[in-house]
Amino acid sequence: MMQNDSSTKIKTVPENYTSVTPWIISRSSAELIDFLTAAFDAEEIPNSRIKNEDGAIIHVVVKIGNAMVMLFDSREGWASTPSFLNLYVEDIEKVYQKALQLGAKSVTDITTLWFGEKVCRILDPFGNLWWINQRIEEIDFTKPKEVGAKASTPEAIAGIAYIQKSLDEALMSQKEFFEKKAGN
Repeated sequence: MMQNDSSTKIKTVPENYTSVTPWIISRSSAELIDFLTAAFDAEEIPNSRIKNEDGAIIHVVVKIGNAMVMLFDSREGWASTPSFLNLYVEDIEKVYQKALQLGAKSVTDITTLWFGEKVCRILDPFGNLWWINQRIEEIDFTKPKEVGAKASTPEAIAGIAYIQKSLDEALMSQKEFFEKKAGN
């Protein structure tokens, strides 16, 4: 039994984690890690992979940028549990093209939005939907007149309309992805 020295306070959140940590359940955590490593420069945390008696991964952790992401394999008969993840990168074009080369499907083209970000979305080969973002400008949201002027241009309105329309299409594409997988 582990004893906790009452003079030493255990951190509520482990080192390098945040209060909320994504957990992705997929048909193959090992294959998903290969995709995440190649597409997003993920790194598997050494000694984090735990398998059950059947060889299924029941726990593994990767680090993408400064975020920890936990993964485990789904089981026969489980419902699909797609993840929705938001990823900030330094070079959106490079990351987007790499993900597509690795089998991801584009569901939102790279779009520059009024709030200082380029965004796109991909559906990875495991059915997870990724928002990929690159910050390109600092916007001071404490200045409502400036924000309002930026947000009300025809380009700003068209950009937001496009990403909303493509989100609907992305979710329909994700639904089809999992329906096809269930039919196999």
